[in-house]
Formats: sequence, structure tokens, C-alpha cells
Amino acid sequence: MPTADASAEPGKKTGKRSAGTWVLALFALPFAGVGIGALLLAVLPTLYDWTRMQSWQPVDATLVSAKLHTSRSKNSNTYRVTASYRFQVAGQEVHGSRVAINEGADNIGDFNQQLGTRLERALREGKTVHAWVNPSDVSDSVIDRSLRWGLGVWLVLGLGLGGVGVGLLAYVWHARKKDAARRPETGAEPWLARPEWVHNQIRSHKRLEVWVAWGFATVWNLLALPAAIGGGPKMLRTENYAALGAVSLFVLVGVGLLVWAVRATLDARRYGEVHLQLDPFPGSIGGHFGASMPLGVPYQAGLHFAVTLSCVLHYQTRSAGKSGSESRENVVWQTDGVAQVAPHAQGVELSFRFNVPSGLPQSQEVDTEYHAWRVHIESADPALPFARTFDVPVYATGETSDTLAADAAQHPRVQQMRDAQVDEVSDLTPIPGGVRLYLPYARLWRQNLIWLGMGGAFLGFGVMAGRMGAPALFPVVFGGVGGAMLVWGFYALCNSLRVQLDRDGLQTERRLLGLKLAWHRVPARDIARLAVKESYSSQTGTRHLTFCRVQVELKNGKKIAIADSLRGREAADQLLASIASASGYRR
Repeated sequence: MPTADASAEPGKKTGKRSAGTWVLALFALPFAGVGIGALLLAVLPTLYDWTRMQSWQPVDATLVSAKLHTSRSKNSNTYRVTASYRFQVAGQEVHGSRVAINEGADNIGDFNQQLGTRLERALREGKTVHAWVNPSDVSDSVIDRSLRWGLGVWLVLGLGLGGVGVGLLAYVWHARKKDAARRPETGAEPWLARPEWVHNQIRSHKRLEVWVAWGFATVWNLLALPAAIGGGPKMLRTENYAALGAVSLFVLVGVGLLVWAVRATLDARRYGEVHLQLDPFPGSIGGHFGASMPLGVPYQAGLHFAVTLSCVLHYQTRSAGKSGSESRENVVWQTDGVAQVAPHAQGVELSFRFNVPSGLPQSQEVDTEYHAWRVHIESADPALPFARTFDVPVYATGETSDTLAADAAQHPRVQQMRDAQVDEVSDLTPIPGGVRLYLPYARLWRQNLIWLGMGGAFLGFGVMAGRMGAPALFPVVFGGVGGAMLVWGFYALCNSLRVQLDRDGLQTERRLLGLKLAWHRVPARDIARLAVKESYSSQTGTRHLTFCRVQVELKNGKKIAIADSLRGREAADQLLASIASASGYRR
């Protein structure tokens, strides 16, 4: 049995993890308390009153008094409406004082100002007003039984803060349950302490994705739909099209989340629970990482599945100007390949093996900072939408595979995939002494449409929060972030780049919607070298995708991009090699 050095003493790690979960639980309790309190004390009573008032009967009421009270403070004003009125029911005069479902003072929207102004005007002019009377108890009456648009603020508190708090508490409970199920670490075989690894039948993240998708979709739509139903008609009547558009976009995002949840559920049902079996077990630093996986799809020639093996560093970082911290992940090492596909009793069996260099970090226990290894498997055939991600154990055992001989990184299909990744964003044409390169408009348009959609959602939420009377921080932060996303998405979709690099030097021209935006003319004597640079990384769940650019580095230190939007370092390195070979510039 292979052995590995333990990276920390088991007792200390377990104690640290246990203390961390208790701290997280204490942090989550106030969020859960505020959220549940908002639901129980504000949202549910309001919805209950609104529901029962729909069967009340209308009467004409005469106002005895009516007043709009304003409480002024340094930062904002709050408003409250009071009134007394009388009406006749079956020849009996009845007095009432309830004005609306919610009678407290607040500054959410302009509901109280409009209602107070209307009642004060009716009192001055001696006009009657409509009231609603409970036929079962005529002493129970109200003037305005409408459901306020500002209820969305309490929904945000109840579902947002409460969801965060309850979700964190559920995570703590799950983490402590997993800790209780762990076997004691021996130090030599730490992977056997993880229940999800001990039997070498490693389950994917799909079940978690389904739960997360439905959680997001439910919370988002519980916020979006009441806002649209309660505020949409009023926005249409007052021709407030900006707010109506923002709310409509908010609803569309909710529909998109529902589509995601449904598709994730159907995908999970279609392929069932799939498991990886490692050979060697665990995966080996300084040796091999190999695995096989049965999959219930019919075997046919031409099936290809791309495989990515990644080592990532998960850590906490504190952003400038923020008191809290956020979780981030960086890719430490990554390799790509294509799996072998063979017939199997269940349909097909995928198998693959990678060489893993020495010196890389081992798998570590989940903590504030730790290393993790992941495998992502995805069908290369659009007609077979299969994709799964697995957390896998990888340790410095130096073991090699007993049964898997073919190196996934050397599969013949790998070169075709990298050619396709380069071709989807650029058109490379050899010329005497160099190359011409054209990067068209709308390259990676699906990726950039996501930026536009997210930006629109954030901007819409910011506008909606402002219309609801939320503190200025909400529209400024959400609107600012959304606006930046929209600008970036628009630029990424609408720019093109033309490049000529030859023995005379470099010429570039970038256009935005056909208008020249930037250009460079650099003589050959000023060019130092060509290089690949990572532009940014995107993360979908636990899958990381790095986008790179090829750039010309000048002797004065300046850098000029000549290709961008390249998926992965391997594709960027391939394009760099082609450009360097044709132009003669070193890299």
C-alpha cells in the first residue's frame, strides 16, 4: 500500500477544523435570526392580512381625521399615516382607525406619502373614501388593503439574510457530521480518513449542483416575482419604463435560473450517479494519475471526452476597503487530455492517465487555505451534453498505474482540440517573413453574453433597490458593478483586432464597431520577444478556465497584445509557437 507524508498532525487539524465550524455557526446565527425574524414578524403577517382582506366588503367611509406624520433625521425622513373614520353597516355606525396593512413609520418607497396626501385632501374637501370591512367582524376594517411594493425589502432580509444564515448552519451541521464519520488519520494514508474516498468510488459534484441550482432559483424568484407583480402595474401606469425594464430583467434572470435548475436535474437523472475508480489509488505526484468511469450511453465510434486534471489553491483574501474576506481559488497546475472510450456492460467505459510531475502540493483537508485536486470530464460532442467534476485524492506516493498505459495528454484528438480553440478566436495567415492575424468581432460570444446578462441583472437590482428607497449603498454598489460588467461585455463582443508581424516589425489595429480605437507601429529593432500572458480566469462551480493572450514585449518594457481570448495555456502556447516560427522572433 502506498504511503504519503502527513502535512499536519491529525489531532491539531481536527481541533482546528472543529473550532472553525463553531466560529462559522456563531457567525451564521445573527443572519439566520434576522432573516427568520423578518419572515415571521413582517412578511408572513403581512401576507396573511392581505390574503384575508381580499374577501372583505367595500363601504363608503367619512373621515374624522387624517394626518401624514413626518419624522426628520440627519440622513432621511420617515413617514406614517394616521386616520379615523366612520361608516354605516346594517344601519349601525361603526368607527375605524386602521389605514393600511402595515401602519408603522418607514421610508420605503412613496406609499405613505401618497396615501397620507390623498386622505388629507379628502378630509379637506369633505369627500368620502372607500374602506374595506370584515363581514365576520365589522369592527375590523381598513382603508387601503393593497400589498405594498416595499414588502420586497423584507423579503430580501428574510430570504437573503435568512438564507445565508440557514445555509451556513446547514453547512456546519453537514461538516460536523462528516467529521464524525471520518476514520482516524494514520498519517501514512490520510486519504483513507475521507469517507468519500475510502472505497475508491469517487462521486461527482452533480448532486450538489442540483441543490445549489434550485436554491438560487427559488430565492431569486421569490424576490423577483412579488416585485414584478406588486410594482409592475404601477410602473406601467406612471410610465416609469426604466424601473419596469430593470424589474423585467430581474424576472428574466429568475427564469434563466429556473431553466438551469431544471436542466441540471434532468441531466442528473439522465446519466445517474457516476463514479471514478482511480488507478493508482490515490493519484500519485511524481507518478501517474489514472482513472476509469462506466457511463450509461450507447457505444459508437467517434465518441470523445475531454479530461482536465487540476491542482488548485483555495484561500481567503481581504479586499481593500472591506472588513470581511472572500474565498478565491488559483490554478497551481493543470493538464488536459482525451479519454479512451471502450464498450462496457453499462454502455461505455472512459479511462485516462496523466503523468504528474514531482514537487506539486498534495490534497489537503478543507481549511481557510488548502490545496485540492479536481478532474473535469466533458463530452466533445454537442449532441451528448455530459460534464462532471470530481474532487480526487492526489498524494506524493510515486506510484504508477497497473492497467492504464495510454497517456491522455498524447491522444491524437488533443491536437485537433487545440487547433479548434485557436481557430475559434483567430485567423492566422502566413506571409513572406511573418504572419497576418485577424481576431473577429463576437469571438467567444457565449462567454461574453454571460457578462452582459450578469451586468444587466446587477444593474437592474441596483435600479430596483433605488426605486424601493433602499440606502444609497445598494444602487451605487450593484449599479456600479453591473455597469462595469455591461461595459466589459460590450467591448469584448464588439471589438476586432488586425495584426501583421514580419521582418519589418509590428502593425496592429483594434476597432470597436468598425471605428478605429487603438493602433501601433513598431519597428523590428524595438521588439524584444514574444510571450504568453494569462488574462483572467473564469470559474463555473469548481471548474476553472484560464483565458490567455499572446503579446509582443518591447525593449522599453511595453507590451502589446496581438491575440487574446485564447482558452487555456496550451492553445496560447501553440499559437505563440506558430507565430514565432513564421516571423523569426524569439520567445
